[in-house]
Amino acid sequence: MLGVGLYYRRYAEQGLENFFLAGRSVPGWLNGVSYAAAMVSADAATAYGGLAVVTGVFVCWWYLSRFAVALFVGAVLFALFWRRLNLFTSMEFYELRFTGKPAALMRLWIAFRTSFIAMTAWTGITLLAASKILGPTVGLTTTQTMLLVVPVSFTYIFLSGYKGVVVSNFLQMAIFLLGACCLALLTVFHFGGPTGLATALLTELGHTGAQMLRSFPPMDHPIFPLAAALAWLLGQTIGYGGDAAPMGGAMEGQRILSTRSARQAVVMYVVTAVTMFTLVLLVSIPCIAAPILWPSLLNPSADRELAYGLLMKQMLPPGAMGLVAAAMLAGVMSTVADNLNFGGQVMLHDIYRRWIVRQASERHYLVAGKLCMLVILALAMTVVYHTRIIFDVAVFMLQLSSAELPANWAQWWWWRFNGKARIAASFGGGAIFCLVVLVPKLLVSLGAAWAQVLLIPWWYQTFIVMGLTTALWVSVALLTQPDSPQVLENFYRQARPLGSGGPVRDQLAHGAFAGVRTSGHDWSLIGRGFLIALLGSVGVMFYILGVSNWFVGSNGLVVASLMVATVLFAVFLRQLPAYLDCLEAIPKALETQGETCAAPPMEK
Repeated sequence: MLGVGLYYRRYAEQGLENFFLAGRSVPGWLNGVSYAAAMVSADAATAYGGLAVVTGVFVCWWYLSRFAVALFVGAVLFALFWRRLNLFTSMEFYELRFTGKPAALMRLWIAFRTSFIAMTAWTGITLLAASKILGPTVGLTTTQTMLLVVPVSFTYIFLSGYKGVVVSNFLQMAIFLLGACCLALLTVFHFGGPTGLATALLTELGHTGAQMLRSFPPMDHPIFPLAAALAWLLGQTIGYGGDAAPMGGAMEGQRILSTRSARQAVVMYVVTAVTMFTLVLLVSIPCIAAPILWPSLLNPSADRELAYGLLMKQMLPPGAMGLVAAAMLAGVMSTVADNLNFGGQVMLHDIYRRWIVRQASERHYLVAGKLCMLVILALAMTVVYHTRIIFDVAVFMLQLSSAELPANWAQWWWWRFNGKARIAASFGGGAIFCLVVLVPKLLVSLGAAWAQVLLIPWWYQTFIVMGLTTALWVSVALLTQPDSPQVLENFYRQARPLGSGGPVRDQLAHGAFAGVRTSGHDWSLIGRGFLIALLGSVGVMFYILGVSNWFVGSNGLVVASLMVATVLFAVFLRQLPAYLDCLEAIPKALETQGETCAAPPMEK
């Protein structure tokens, strides 16, 4: 990795676009593999593995409900439009879309929470996960793990910038994939194969083992019921793609803006989804065997996130142990490097350069950007030493981000959505989150016994927070004036978004938009885009279900699931290019002022 850093050092030093966006020359497939490598690290092995201990095969719905539909919606409905704007960071969007002080405040707030909260938290729990794996396997303390991982990660990202990140991520992903496959197969065949693992679950765990063989979450599961899966699905999908820097930790903005073209940005999303789900499956599914070997992991007080490390120590011979440990370290380093580069880019461009030092040399900003990465790393270390359960951080970040997610679609598709409504969604949503989630806990801790009734499961809290926040920002948008016509017209000319343009389209009726399309036609394109996104996401879901069931010997489900996955994904790949042709025809029509893009019916 240090060799990669040295190789790309001269390229990275040529300017900010090279250091933070790799010169906007990254192919979509490489960005997708890199993004998947960044999202699946030791924290995935610990968090998802810990959940697999108490769920089973249906642990796959934890990540499928969270990401599957969301990533394909981002690919089909938003990637092309984000890349068209050609921004340096996605936070610049707010001062392009909104007017005056609300726009500036939103850009500052989103930049602050991205760099100081989201990237700090996700970097910290990734480093913590490395400690939870290397502790049980090789006996390293948390501090020793940090001394092993942090210097290497920071050094190569400091030298090589984003180009080094994506190249090293590809290499690290290959190591990670090999190591994860090794442990998964050794675990399964430790019990005599897939059928043997299923038999052991039934024999040793009885009813619990039978429940672990289910493909879908039961309604009454104490840890991950069907309602929780729906909360993940709605809490992450609604609004996804409309904001390329959500609290969930996604770094889509940098990934999209660094690709070679708009279509390559779409490819990035699709490759990310398939690669990421494959990697998460491989690190989570072996952990369903952990309670057979260590029944104490089923105790509510047990730290189940140690399961993957325990399996490594139990299953792997010395040579393979070194390979898998190296794979985990590779995953950690790739994620840390990604988080630092993305967070440093945002802190530099949207806080330091926008508000503190507006006029300086390119060299000055390069040095400042590297110092910003160091600040994020220092803050992340506080998370490492003050957090115990990674799952708790993930749920907290989901609930906080889901409050405002529906507004992210509105800022693209509804002209009436203004800066005041955006502030209501972001800050009002945070206030509602505190009232619904944090205040009841505070009251109970202060001795108010009556407040126990307010402590409801986190998945119901998520629905309540989303609903109340949406009602708030819709009301604000309708009761206040829209943004200035000049700002809206400029945004529509640059982005050419779908959705309802209202009087903005009327104002442009005698200009470039004349005769091109109507809002009704736009909504049909949005509907068609959702259908195509569902084809891809459901196809990937069946693929993951098929492979998951192979590990427990459900061969009939394996064959049926993979056949459905193949058909759905084939239809998706056939429909997607035609849909993108339609979206890309909009700028061409703007030039000729006469063409329209009809939305042909979906092929049967």
